[in-house]
Amino acid sequence: MSHDTGATPLTLAQQASLAGARLFFGTFTGILRLVRGSPPNGWRTVRYGLHREEILDIREGNGTHKPVVFFHGGGWMMGTKDFYSHDLMFLTDAGHPVFNVEYPKAPEHPHPQPLRAVLKALAFVRGEAEAVHVMGDSAGGNLAIMAGVLAQNPDLIAHVDPTFDPKTLPTILSATSIYGVLDRASCMNTKVPGGDTMLEAYGGPNALLERVDPKYAITPMDLVFTTHPPCLLTCGEYDPIFESTQVYHQHLHTAGHEVQVKIYPGATHGYFNFPDGETKRQSQQDIVAFLNAIEG
Repeated sequence: MSHDTGATPLTLAQQASLAGARLFFGTFTGILRLVRGSPPNGWRTVRYGLHREEILDIREGNGTHKPVVFFHGGGWMMGTKDFYSHDLMFLTDAGHPVFNVEYPKAPEHPHPQPLRAVLKALAFVRGEAEAVHVMGDSAGGNLAIMAGVLAQNPDLIAHVDPTFDPKTLPTILSATSIYGVLDRASCMNTKVPGGDTMLEAYGGPNALLERVDPKYAITPMDLVFTTHPPCLLTCGEYDPIFESTQVYHQHLHTAGHEVQVKIYPGATHGYFNFPDGETKRQSQQDIVAFLNAIEG
């Protein structure tokens, strides 16, 4: 039912592209850290698994709202939870405890390993809270929505990890995607820079097929499900993977699932991490309003 492929082999060109992207992202992260300064006080780090990247940061909220479990972006291949310490403060300020999750990354740790880590992290969080919201940006938005679908359709979990007990998961109250990778077909579009490389590094050669077997399902559009947590999809008007949000919104709406979509005029990919800006502030307000409505 499951598959463990080890590191996904990449061509020399793909390896060079990945190395360049990681260098750029690392440099950008370093510059942003200098601009922002040290992480805000109040975060503590704990381990939820044995892999060195199976760790998460916790920060208590200033109220009684349900926790948010957040998964960072980076194309499943890059990024770090440390990049988000400042960006997630709006949630704790609004009263939501936050679990900021790190996970093993492709191509060294391809699908289903990141998803297995996500399930493991959620099972760990269950020890702290019985009900949570899940959220993420870009590839993390993908993982958040995948987690929400798997939790509400536990028969699908066997394709990811046949040894995992779905009963150990918390209740998923809602799932929020911030410009998430929700549809393979639109991400293979030539308008998405490196889209094919990103998908293949994470999902292997099968990720480039028109249709995939359930064990190779790496986006929510690859899954056949009957229930779905209330969902918020946000994206910028000029995001290269804008179509992914459109496709998934239409899919959920047509099936009668509870879904909201917020498209921000003039915005592109990455606004959630910008140090400041109107789009970022508006998206934060929209997210908090959505979470508050879910909790009533």
